[in-house]
Amino acid sequence: MPYMNKPIDRSQVMVTTFDELVAPDSIARIINYFIDNVDLGEMGFKNTTPATEGRPSFPPSNMAKLYLYGYRNKIRSSRKLERACEVNIEAMWLMEGLTPDHRVISDFRKDNIDCMKKLYHEFTKRVTVDIETGDVSIDGSKFKAWNSKDRNFTVHKLEERMEWIEDHTAEYLRLIEIADANEDAVEGEFTREELEKKVNELQERLEKYKGYRELMIKEGLSQLSLTDADCRLMKMRNGMDTAYNVQTAVDTETHMMLDYNMTNANTDHGQLAPTMEYLKEQQPGKVMNVIADKGYHRDEDYVECLEKGILPNVIPDDGRDAYELEIDYVESECDPAGTDAAELAKCLHAGIIPDAYKGSIEDIEVVEVKRKPYETKESPDPQDSTRPEGEMKGRAKEGYFVRNPEADCVYCPGGATLYRKSIKKNGDTRYCNKKLCRQCPYRDKCVTSTKYPWKEMDFSKDCLEKKAKWWEGDPDPDDGEAKPEGRGKDKKAKKKEPGFHYEKRKKVRFKLRPNREKMDKRKCTSEHPFGTIKRWHDSGYFLLRGMQKVDGEFALFGAAYNLSRAENLFTFEELMAKVGRKAA
Repeated sequence: MPYMNKPIDRSQVMVTTFDELVAPDSIARIINYFIDNVDLGEMGFKNTTPATEGRPSFPPSNMAKLYLYGYRNKIRSSRKLERACEVNIEAMWLMEGLTPDHRVISDFRKDNIDCMKKLYHEFTKRVTVDIETGDVSIDGSKFKAWNSKDRNFTVHKLEERMEWIEDHTAEYLRLIEIADANEDAVEGEFTREELEKKVNELQERLEKYKGYRELMIKEGLSQLSLTDADCRLMKMRNGMDTAYNVQTAVDTETHMMLDYNMTNANTDHGQLAPTMEYLKEQQPGKVMNVIADKGYHRDEDYVECLEKGILPNVIPDDGRDAYELEIDYVESECDPAGTDAAELAKCLHAGIIPDAYKGSIEDIEVVEVKRKPYETKESPDPQDSTRPEGEMKGRAKEGYFVRNPEADCVYCPGGATLYRKSIKKNGDTRYCNKKLCRQCPYRDKCVTSTKYPWKEMDFSKDCLEKKAKWWEGDPDPDDGEAKPEGRGKDKKAKKKEPGFHYEKRKKVRFKLRPNREKMDKRKCTSEHPFGTIKRWHDSGYFLLRGMQKVDGEFALFGAAYNLSRAENLFTFEELMAKVGRKAA
C-alpha cells in the first residue's frame, strides 16, 4: 500500500542551524549553560588555557559537557560517546561540531577524574542554594567493580586452590609412573607428554598462588584483587561479587543527593560520620539530623556523630526505643546553648545535655565505675597489636585465641589460623577455618555447635585476645590425652595473676532516643537515588578501576541523578537561572 504523503527528497538543500535542531527546553541547554558559567581551571581541569604552540587540543569545557550529557542519557563508553558526536544532534551541538576520537574522550576522563567531584558539588550547591532542605538520609549500595570474582582471593580461597592443585598433581604423577612401567601406555585420554605438560602448568599456578598468599600475609590483606586492587568481594543481590560500597547522603525534602562517600567496606558500620563530614564542613554551626537503617547500628558511631554536631536517628534492631551510651567524663566549662561541634562535645563529656540535643538525649548522669586495665610497665600487654607474629602464636599455644589485626586473622590454641569469614551487624568480625577445624585434636572440646562442625570466633575492633575456656594443656601426640601439668588453675591464683589492678573512673551515661517520625521518611528517600542510577541511568557498575577513579566516576553518576531530579523540581527557566549563577 502506498504512503499517503509524498516522501521528502533527501537530495534537496536545507538551510538550518544546529541551534534550531535542538529543542528550546532541551537538557543539553542546561548542561551547556552550567559549564559555560563554571571556572574549570579553578577546579583543576587540565588544558583550560589554550597552548600557544603545537596542535590545538579539544576544549575541556566541551568534553565536560559531553560527559555530563552522556551519563545523563545512558552513554558512558568512550566509543559510544565518539559515535554520539557523529549522529546525535544534541551531542553535536554541545561539541560545536567537533568529533574527538574515543581515546581523546577516555583520556579526558582519566586525566581529570579528581575534578569530577568538585564539578558535582558545584552543580548541587547551585541547585540547592536557595531552597529549604530537610534532614539527611544515609544509605549504602553495592556497585559492581571491573574485576572478576575469579581474580579475587582470600587466604582461605588460595589454600583451597593450592590443595586442589596438589591433589591433581599427585594423580598426574601417578599416571606418569604407570606410563613408565607400561612403556608409555597411559590410562585415560592423555599421553605421557600431555601429562608432563599439565604437571608443569599446575606447578606454575601453585608457585603463583604461594606468592599471592605470602604477599597477603606480609601486607596484612584480607582480600587480594588482581584487576582492581581496591575492590572487595561483597554479598550482592545475585550472590557474591567484587564491588564497592557507596554511601549517599540524600535530602529528605528534595531527594537531591547532597554528597556521597566511596568505600570498599563490606558493611555500613562506621559510615555515619564519614559520609556527613563534607556537609558538616559546609554548615559547621548547624546541628544536622541524619537518618539511617539498622545496618548502621554501632554505639561508637553514635558517640562520634554527637561529638561532631550530628544527631543520629538509626532504626533500632532489637525493638528498643532508645540506645544506652557511655563516654568518658571530662570536667570543663561549656555553653549548653552552643551549636559548635567543640561545645557540643564539651557538654556531653561534662554530663550536660546541650540545648540542641534536648528531646533526643535523656537520663544523663555521671557515674563512677571500676575498670581492670593491664599494667604495661611490669608485664607486656597481651592486647598490644604491635607484637611479633611469633609472640602472638606463642600466646595462642597457652590457651588463647589471639587476633592479628595486621594480617586480619586469628591464631587458635590448636596451632591453626582462622581467617575472616564475615562482618556482623554489630561491627564484629567473624573468623573460622572449616578445613583445619575438622582435623584439629581439640575439636571435640572446642566445637560445641552441631549445626556448624567448626569453630567461629567473633572479635570487636578493640579485642585482640580471648581465653579458651576449655583449655587444659597440650595433648600428648601418642595417646591424645592431656598432660597433667597443664590442668586446672586455682581460682584464687587467677585473681592474683600479675598485671591486673582495679581503677575507678568517671563515666557519663545517657540514653539516645531516635525520632520515629524522622525514621519513617527514610523509606521513601534513601533507595530513590540508587534505583534511579541503576535502573533508569543503567549505571549499576563501574567502568574504571581503583578507589580514586571510581570515586570520580560516581561523581558523574551523582551529577546525572541530580540533574534529572532538578528537572522534576524546577521549571526550565528556574533551572537555567540556578545553574548560571555561582554558588556562595
